[in-house]
Amino acid sequence: MLKPSMQDLMKRVNNRYLLVNLAAQRARDISSAEEESEVPLEEKPIKIALDEICEDKIEYRPGPKPQPEPEVDILAAMEAANGEADDLLEAEDEDEEEDEEPADAPLEEL
Repeated sequence: MLKPSMQDLMKRVNNRYLLVNLAAQRARDISSAEEESEVPLEEKPIKIALDEICEDKIEYRPGPKPQPEPEVDILAAMEAANGEADDLLEAEDEDEEEDEEPADAPLEEL
């Protein structure tokens, strides 16, 4: 039989999916702490995480709900970007025209 049992864990966290996510995150934290300290663990990180949840050392507290991203009018954004690009290209063309000598200008003699 597994220790801690699923019934004991479900008393602490009443949602199986939440339990899996909570245990997985804690196991990742334990594993990264082990790598930093270079001290080998006696048990696997997931077993330690489940034991901590069963012993109420780890407690789930819901955080803020994620805010939905504002909707963006993709076509309007693309048109605005194209308009900016056209303005930049026109400015570059004007700069090049100023740098060029007129075709009718006489050549300088040596």
